[in-house]
Amino acid sequence: MITPIRLETERLILRTPLENDFEAAVTGFMTSDRTTFVGGPITDPWHQWQTFMATAGHWAFKGYGFFTVCLKDETPIGRVGVINHVMWPEPELGWHVFDGYEGKGYVTEAAFAARDWAWRERGLGPLISQIHPDNHGSIRVAERMGAVLETEREMFGEPCLVYRHPKQELVA
Repeated sequence: MITPIRLETERLILRTPLENDFEAAVTGFMTSDRTTFVGGPITDPWHQWQTFMATAGHWAFKGYGFFTVCLKDETPIGRVGVINHVMWPEPELGWHVFDGYEGKGYVTEAAFAARDWAWRERGLGPLISQIHPDNHGSIRVAERMGAVLETEREMFGEPCLVYRHPKQELVA
C-alpha cells in the first residue's frame, strides 16, 4: 500500500495517484500528441494501464514518484514528481501538463513544491531534469526553476539535455 501524501500550494494540490486518475486524466494524456517527448502517444489500453501502474509501483518501491496535480477543486491537470527508472543516471524531476492547462504557471508551481518535498522528505537532490531539445516549454520550466544545462546525452535513441537543479536549502 502506498502512503498517501498530499501537498498544497497557493493554487494546487499534489497528491499520490489514485486509481480513478487513470480514466479522468492519464488516458487522455497518454493518447495525445502532448506525449511526443515522453514516449507517446500510447493508444493501446493495456500499455496505458501498464504505464499507469508503473507510477504506483514507483511509489511503492522507491517511496517517491509522480504526484497527480489537481486544482483546488480536485480537477486533475497534470503530473509532476521525481522518478528514477532502472536506466536513469539518477533521480529526475519531471512534469506533464494536460491539454488546456498550459501557460498558467501550474507546472512551475507544482514542480517547485515537488522538488522541495523530494529534498526535505526524501533527501533527493540536487535533481536533474532530462528534456528533449525540441521541448521548449519544458526547457523554460527548468530554467525558471534555476536549473542549468549540465550535459547532453542520448535517451531511447533521441537527444536529451540534462538540466541540473540548484541545491536546496533545508529550512528548520
